[in-house]
Amino acid sequence: MTSPRTDTRTVDRTAGWLGVAFLVTLLASEAALTLPDEGATDSLVTTFYSQHRTVIIALQIVGFVSAALLAVFAWRLRVVSRGIAAAGILLALTALAPGIITALTAIVADPAHPDAAGRYNHVEPRGDDLLFLGVMIFAATITYLIGRSPLWLGMLSSTVSLLCLLRFALEALLPTRNVLDSLAPIAFLVLIAGLVVLCFRGFPEPERIA
Repeated sequence: MTSPRTDTRTVDRTAGWLGVAFLVTLLASEAALTLPDEGATDSLVTTFYSQHRTVIIALQIVGFVSAALLAVFAWRLRVVSRGIAAAGILLALTALAPGIITALTAIVADPAHPDAAGRYNHVEPRGDDLLFLGVMIFAATITYLIGRSPLWLGMLSSTVSLLCLLRFALEALLPTRNVLDSLAPIAFLVLIAGLVVLCFRGFPEPERIA
C-alpha cells in the first residue's frame, strides 16, 4: 500500500504507529531491569543473571521485537528517502547486538562456572558501541538527505550524531561510563519521536530527496 499524499506533504500513519510501537516496546525492554555494568565481578554477574534468567531473556525477546518494528518503520520511510530507509534497517540490525549478548549471558550464567557469564558481560559494551554506531549513521543520513526539510529535524539529527561521536571519544578517554551514555539514547528517542510526528503530519515534499 502506498502512502497517501497531500499537495505538499507525504503522510504515512501506518509508519507513525509502527514508530510508536517501537518506542513503547523499546522503553518496556530497557526500563524493567538494571543490569550489572562491565566492571562487576564474575560472581556478581553470574548470581544476578542466574536469579533473573527468565525475566532477562523475556526482556531481550521484547527488545528483538522492538528491533523488528524499527526495521519495518524504517522500510516505510523509503517513500521519503531510500537512503534513510537503508540506514534505518542497518540500525535495526545493530540494535540486536546488545540483546544477543545479554541473552547469551543469561543462558550461560552458572554459579559453578562464573567466568562464562563474566566473559560475555565484559564484551557487553562492544554491543552498545555497535548500536550507537548504527544510531550515528542513521542520524547522519537524515541530516545529509533531508536535514533542511524541516530544519528542526536536521538540527535534531545532527545533535544525535554529535552526541554519539562524543560518546565514542569519551569512552576512549575515560574508563568509566559517562553522561553521554544517557544523553545519546534520549536524543535518539526524541529523533524517532520527531520522525513519528512527521509521519502523522506529513514530510514536506519540495526538499525531499529520494
